[in-house]
Amino acid sequence: MIAIKLTHISSRKLKILFFVFCSLLFAFLLTLLPNEYFRDRANYIIYAKDSLNIMERYDGIALITNEPLFLLLNNMLSFIFDAEMVPLFFVYFIGFSVSYFIFIRSRNILLTVLGFMALVLVPQSFHMLLVVLRQAFTATVLMWLIYYFWQSKYFLLLVFLLGFIHSSAFIVFAFLAIDKLFSLLISKNILHRVCFVILISSVVSFFIMPLAEVLALRQATQYQDEVNGGGGGNFILYMSVLLVTLSQRKKIHTEDGFYVVALVGISVYVGMYFFSPFAGRLVTSFLPLIICLMCMFGNVRAFFLLAGFVLVNSLIFKNSIESNSLSEQGVRYLLGGY
Repeated sequence: MIAIKLTHISSRKLKILFFVFCSLLFAFLLTLLPNEYFRDRANYIIYAKDSLNIMERYDGIALITNEPLFLLLNNMLSFIFDAEMVPLFFVYFIGFSVSYFIFIRSRNILLTVLGFMALVLVPQSFHMLLVVLRQAFTATVLMWLIYYFWQSKYFLLLVFLLGFIHSSAFIVFAFLAIDKLFSLLISKNILHRVCFVILISSVVSFFIMPLAEVLALRQATQYQDEVNGGGGGNFILYMSVLLVTLSQRKKIHTEDGFYVVALVGISVYVGMYFFSPFAGRLVTSFLPLIICLMCMFGNVRAFFLLAGFVLVNSLIFKNSIESNSLSEQGVRYLLGGY
């Protein structure tokens, strides 16, 4: 009996070590792609070089709402790495974290493979991994907070503090707090909670931009000229993810942090989709969790959901990353464009 138990523990540890090794390898491969291939990397190098000078540009509430922890983190990393290496540190952390959680959350090897295909072939996910590093870093730290602190009374406070790394986490905190209050005061039923979050996010869509301007958020000016919503393709896709996931819900899932937070994220995206340009940016904060969510269920519905998600996105992958993610040099070397 003892020997069997020790063998079981040993095999589990070996599996975790294998997941860690593969995740480290995946993250390392991502860092081999030069900074010059991706948009905005030059800005991250500037953050590493001049983070304290950038902080001095803000005062009052603007200093609090424009990610001071991210700037301080860059300052600390600049003492360890060259400025050009700091963005690659973030790429490594993001790549390792998302890879590891896909491994441990996937029900079987086929879903693991599809999860990694989603990670690199879904344009939004590719953009998250390699371009919007500040928001992606915040999103992956959120995954670790869920992993270790989901049942802790400090969980929501920790999520709130993530807003000082990327301001979108303040919105994430608000919706998680709303879901928590609804589950405590009204209903724990996940279907009721999803419907309520969709309703609230639809209403909140009309107030996010004015609130961002009042709080002097740097991102506010970036969204002013964007078009609300979209053509409806992503709405149908994410609505399908939501409906298929809800169709296989069980009571145990209401205690699963990855499941709950991912569903909140999809609900917010669906609720805001047609009303606010912020929806497309905010979903990045939930995207690693959404991919893990689609890997959780080892049945035919889960397989076809994830396979369809990858297939549909792969059809628009080249044009999307060429327009949004890659520099001219990146297009030339990664896509063969001239």
